[in-house]
Amino acid sequence: MYKIVNFTSSELFDKAWETPVLKLAQEIGISDVALSKACRKAGIALPPRGHWAKPVSKRPGKPKPPVGGQPISFRVLDRSTLPLQSAAPIKPKAIRSIIEVPHTLLAPHPLVSKWLKCVKAAKAHEGHLVTTGKQVLDAKISPGLIDRCALIFDTLIKESEILGYRWKVASDYKTLVEVDGEHLGIKLVERLNKHVIPPPPPPAPKRNARWEPDFSLLRAPQFEWSSTGELSLQIDARTEYGKRKNWTDTKTGKIEEKLTSIFDGFEAIAESMKVLRLKNEEARRERMAEEAVRLERAKREETHRRLRHKLVENTKRWEQAQRLRAFIQATCNASASTSEHSQQQTALWAAWATSQANLVDPLHPNTSSVTSLTVDIESWFNGYGMTRAEKDWWSE
Repeated sequence: MYKIVNFTSSELFDKAWETPVLKLAQEIGISDVALSKACRKAGIALPPRGHWAKPVSKRPGKPKPPVGGQPISFRVLDRSTLPLQSAAPIKPKAIRSIIEVPHTLLAPHPLVSKWLKCVKAAKAHEGHLVTTGKQVLDAKISPGLIDRCALIFDTLIKESEILGYRWKVASDYKTLVEVDGEHLGIKLVERLNKHVIPPPPPPAPKRNARWEPDFSLLRAPQFEWSSTGELSLQIDARTEYGKRKNWTDTKTGKIEEKLTSIFDGFEAIAESMKVLRLKNEEARRERMAEEAVRLERAKREETHRRLRHKLVENTKRWEQAQRLRAFIQATCNASASTSEHSQQQTALWAAWATSQANLVDPLHPNTSSVTSLTVDIESWFNGYGMTRAEKDWWSE
């Protein structure tokens, strides 16, 4: 299931200065953290932060490669041993026409109508209208952007439904759009300006008035928020690195002009979510398989330990039974020269003592309890924290 990939120090140095660490780690099949740690341990200098974002002419020169050193090994998953999966058919990318947002809201979608009714009755807190606890579309905006957000939401939802997407407000009040079986969290957020409200000037002192301390300057600063009209559409989704999930009003264009790009982003994000989910499921299956192997090994070791413990305990009990029987025989021999009454009393005692020795002897009345290799492991046993400091005959 796993294989070992080896590199020399100079090979890994050359690769690290030709390919970004994140991409190189994906090619090898490990995490970028593991790759960086291995390079540091081997004394391999990596490109500094922001190296690949600079033009080639402005990048610093490559340092000297490490000399000699031990081979660097990585344990990676051998994907050739995994079952083959049928490749999903590649969907041809549709060429979208430009989507225009109307200037007037006509026949709004039911989700939009419900949202409008809610936000028009909502109160503002720290500049944003509060709709917490209401199952409506997710938007953090000021009152001045209600009409604009309604048009954006209505256009997004109606165009999405034409493409087969489904919108809904979940029980946790998140707005979700289902794209190819994946659920994307959607919300519109307005950026607000925050201003400090200066405290009022102190009152003019009165003549001949008694001085009193003024604690008004010790109060916490007060703030007010003003609308900027700058909207951003944010997508909450777990995707692979590098996927765009935010669209914001800029000097070159508003969100209304980026709806085509947003719909393309929906599909790219959904595809990335599916790839990441399948990758996580594969990793989870691998962890479960490794955990099953580890637990089986731990159960075998625990069974072996308990059998050894049982063997030692049975040996001690057998030795105790042998000593008891030897003592009983010695007592009977010593009473052979005594009176008949004393011998009868000794015989009664010997019968009782022999029955007690038989209770201790693990070989009485048969050896089945001694020779059994069956050990019942508790259902809660997980093999963790089972290391013991006790020593037995087999300890080093």
